[in-house]
Amino acid sequence: SLVVVGRSPMARTLAELARAVGWQATLVAGEDFTAADADGRSMVVVATQGHGDEEAVAQAVAAKPAYLGLVGSRKRGAAVLGYLAERGVPRDDLDRVRVPAGLDLGPTSHQEIAVAIMAELVQVRASGQVPTTVAAPVAAPAPPTAVDPVCGMTVDAGPGSYPVEHDGVTYYFCRPG
Repeated sequence: SLVVVGRSPMARTLAELARAVGWQATLVAGEDFTAADADGRSMVVVATQGHGDEEAVAQAVAAKPAYLGLVGSRKRGAAVLGYLAERGVPRDDLDRVRVPAGLDLGPTSHQEIAVAIMAELVQVRASGQVPTTVAAPVAAPAPPTAVDPVCGMTVDAGPGSYPVEHDGVTYYFCRPG
């Protein structure tokens, strides 16, 4: 999926191009974008045009997307990434941000910039750099349970539930009494 952050005509054009080639594309205003809007399978393009670039890139970096690009000049990108580095964002994370996003065409129309970004995104996807699945966190297995033979309450079958062994069977209780 592609998440385009910004309200510019280029951002809208990029989202439309992505949909035209069958991708899921979401357009999110810069001030509304959070790390929860992307994941390890997402491609994120920050196109906020200097209006909240730093916050949008910081949120995108936290999401750890498969691709993260910032629309802007190299000079603007260096300023944004330098600002974030000074505020403690790890350099390894910032090194993943592509500036400028897409093929560097220099000054051109917003439509051509969108095409240049889409071309790079297609190349990244085709090269296998975007995982098709993200491993779900593995939940710890639930502890075994037992029923307290006195009160009928379900308790953890462990040392904290006052175990007593009788005739080869271990019984667990909710309290010592």
